[in-house]
Amino acid sequence: MKSGLYIAELVKRLYNSEGLKDAFPNPEDRLKHILENQVYGFAPSEIIYNISTNFIFGNLSQDISRKNFVLEDTIPAAKEGRIQKLVDRYFG
Repeated sequence: MKSGLYIAELVKRLYNSEGLKDAFPNPEDRLKHILENQVYGFAPSEIIYNISTNFIFGNLSQDISRKNFVLEDTIPAAKEGRIQKLVDRYFG
């Protein structure tokens, strides 16, 4: 996730998409749907996890799940060719 900037940009674009506006006219419901169902991220360290989730979620409601944002270093899994297993473990 690094700083969270890339994910925040994805959220912004999804939030402003006409399709999601039609599906979720209520802005809070739309944002909750995006963050809980459409974006995911791994952070390799606790400091990066905290920086990125603070940037992504800011002062949003605690009712929005953070389950799609995980503290896990993916480099070992990538080197061993098991990144898909790691993704499946966290995000099914």
